Amino acid sequence: MNWPLLQNSLLVAGLTTLFSATLGFIAALWLISINPVWRKRLLAVAIIALVLPPFLVTNCWLHFLGLTGVWRAWLPLNIYSLGGAVWILTLLTWPIALMAALSAWRRLESSLLESDPALRGAALIRWLLWPMARNNLVLSGVLVFVLALNNFAVPAILQVKVFPAEMWVRFSTNYFLTSDGRFDYATAAQLTWPLIVAPVLLLIVLPRAEIGWPSEHGPATARAIRRQLRPGWFWASAAVSAFVIGLSVGLPLTQLLFASRTWIELPNVLRAAPDLLWNSFFFATVSTSICVALAMLTWRLPIGLLLWLPFLVPGVILGMGLIYIFNRAPVAWLYQSGGIVVLAFTIRYLALGWNTVAAAMRSVDCNLTWAARLDGASGWTLFRHVHWPQIAPQAGAAWYVAYLLCLWDVESLVLIVPPGGETLALRVFNLLHYGHNAQVNALCVLLLALAVAPLLIWDLGRWLKSPKAGFRE
Repeated sequence: MNWPLLQNSLLVAGLTTLFSATLGFIAALWLISINPVWRKRLLAVAIIALVLPPFLVTNCWLHFLGLTGVWRAWLPLNIYSLGGAVWILTLLTWPIALMAALSAWRRLESSLLESDPALRGAALIRWLLWPMARNNLVLSGVLVFVLALNNFAVPAILQVKVFPAEMWVRFSTNYFLTSDGRFDYATAAQLTWPLIVAPVLLLIVLPRAEIGWPSEHGPATARAIRRQLRPGWFWASAAVSAFVIGLSVGLPLTQLLFASRTWIELPNVLRAAPDLLWNSFFFATVSTSICVALAMLTWRLPIGLLLWLPFLVPGVILGMGLIYIFNRAPVAWLYQSGGIVVLAFTIRYLALGWNTVAAAMRSVDCNLTWAARLDGASGWTLFRHVHWPQIAPQAGAAWYVAYLLCLWDVESLVLIVPPGGETLALRVFNLLHYGHNAQVNALCVLLLALAVAPLLIWDLGRWLKSPKAGFRE
């Protein structure tokens, strides 16, 4: 066991969990006390922070605080450090604690506030809001800890020695080879076991906790909560929340879209990387479609919890496992083709599609199903006309989230990329090590264009199907 490496990994994960929980709790205090319409909008912005590509956010902070960063003269902080990794991971994960706290406060009723009008300010937080959110925050903290412990892209780019990055370095530099030239899987297993134990422990704890993700508003009105919270706490939480949202969402997107070099390099990058664009779109679309299709076929099987394990462990471990299984004569054709990428993405992100579709299928209206069966519907007809209209929104949301994660994925691909199978995300990851910030920004713009493409196609399809579309001149 490499104890300094374990210490670094635990420090990064632990500090990220602490800061994410703190910022998420403070942001939840503000959101629960504002108008439900604005709460919904700001929650959507927070979710954007959660799904932004890690390398995009990392590139932003390298631009500002890197060795030649524009802020380095008056803010001499070293982003290539353990603290830099904690800072960026915190900006990526704080919305998890935010959603956990909001979900707990959905149970906050007006009677709890009216029963003791003197319960205000700090006392309200200490004796009511914190106890209600504590269990959810602990669970979200465990999830953030596992995600930070297993994150690969951010520490690798910042050259911080943690388990996933060190595994990639050792594998790519043949440090895992034995004296006779064979791969030493025993040594690799000794190095990777903490990254597998943590997700397993999370999956043991997860079924015992009930998570209710936030709806638009709870029974207690925002005005009543704001009155009990007092202006001091309200404005302080608003200031911290606006600061965090600005740094985690506003700053990366502003730096990306308003840098002049980005748009100068974009035509050159587009001419040089058409294959990368197609690979990213093809791998993400095919993999996520397979995930949703498999979920629809197997949603009755009791495998939902087990499927989370490939999602929670580092993609580097998944890549090493696929190399061990498929890098041999009988199945070498798959290992040397784009099929290995599709297989890796499907294994890793099947949990998202499967659990969402399974939950949607279990909530289908039984009365409609029975009525359709009495009319003779079965099989594909029953699914198309009765089940699919009810589960389509959930299945579409699961497909889109998995699609985004496949677009951003680097760690599952970095060890198994076949010849000609490089994606935009992998090219960005490689260029970041050499300081090509303008080209990286241009590639990130292409990635974001791919990210919104399904939404535009969906809106176009709805417009074409609408009755008014046929009468427009």
